[in-house]
Amino acid sequence: MKDPHLMITPSVPAWKSDNALIFDRKFYDGMLLYSQKWPGKLSCVISLSTTKLPEFGTVTINPNSLPFKCITLEEHLIITAQHLQDASIVLASGDADNQLHLSKLCKQKNIKCVYIIEYIPETRYQIAALSTSNTIVKLRRFFYIWEKERKRLASFKLCDGLQSNGTPAYNEYNFVGNNLLYFDTRVFENQIIDDENLQQRLDYLSENKPLRIAFSGRLIKIKGADHLVELALKLKQNNTPFQLTIYGAGELSSEMKAYILKHKLENYVSMPGSVDFYKTLIPELKQTVDLFVCLHRQSDPSCTYLETLSCGIPIVGYKNRAFAGILDNCDIGWGVPLNNIDEVCRIITYLHNNRSELLDKSNNSAAYARLHDFESTFQRRIDQVYDIYKEIPNKIET
Repeated sequence: MKDPHLMITPSVPAWKSDNALIFDRKFYDGMLLYSQKWPGKLSCVISLSTTKLPEFGTVTINPNSLPFKCITLEEHLIITAQHLQDASIVLASGDADNQLHLSKLCKQKNIKCVYIIEYIPETRYQIAALSTSNTIVKLRRFFYIWEKERKRLASFKLCDGLQSNGTPAYNEYNFVGNNLLYFDTRVFENQIIDDENLQQRLDYLSENKPLRIAFSGRLIKIKGADHLVELALKLKQNNTPFQLTIYGAGELSSEMKAYILKHKLENYVSMPGSVDFYKTLIPELKQTVDLFVCLHRQSDPSCTYLETLSCGIPIVGYKNRAFAGILDNCDIGWGVPLNNIDEVCRIITYLHNNRSELLDKSNNSAAYARLHDFESTFQRRIDQVYDIYKEIPNKIET
């Protein structure tokens, strides 16, 4: 059997700057791991973007120093049979509408094809509903989603395997025979909080000081960022002692800061903006946060969940399908109906007076994260792809 050539076609783009390529940091780190673990050739086909570079989370690399072959496509071009030459197996994005033809193309070329999928139709409709108040525009977007979902289902019926990020996608596309469930995270095994450091942080709870609450992520409506400051006001009004730190940036940032000033929440809420994930966010969460509040309106499998649990922090949040799937697997927090800020407020007030429940769920959180660290999750995924290449039935992870 010849050395297998794995070709990866991500949904994220790259950018060009003079003679350098700029990659999404998370994607690039993943490619480095593939280059170390994949027993054969590795390449990627990636679209170039002319949009503004993100403020953080990128890495600039000289193409000549890449440990894999990188084929770049001009914006709006699609992947063709010519790009797939010499590939043994393609790992494609099932979320990218412009890659839904790849499974058919791979069948024609006798190439194995595995899709990665995160979003379910419900999530796509949720995003569309919140992105515009214009009824006509909204209906057009709904129709586009419906049409693309038909193509997605047809494409998945032709693929050789699926990697489902989170339980919603795993359940939605369970007709695919080789369907691997995984939970996305950027936290390595040695970065998960240990028992000693967790206990040091939990000792704070016995001092009956204000609960230290946090959120991290994009400050946009679909992530429930607008509800964070409303929650803070409700907690202040019912005299619950708390400190809320909101990490991140986004289109709602200015509006949220104005709300904080208007309602005199400066002594309760801080917004440090975007911070480095490994150097700042993870260490601060481990040391100074008792409870994470996650008011995501959508059912996407945000890596926020597992990354928060890796810090030994329980979560209170809206019980979208992604969070509900995690709660079904482990007792790591509290879920409430979507948009029910009052119930979130009630739970936090209850926890202020019943801190033993935070102790139990903090320990559960760290224990669950240890089952899903980045290395072991990555290894399960790469094993599935290799087994499909060898035509060995995969053992489904649940």
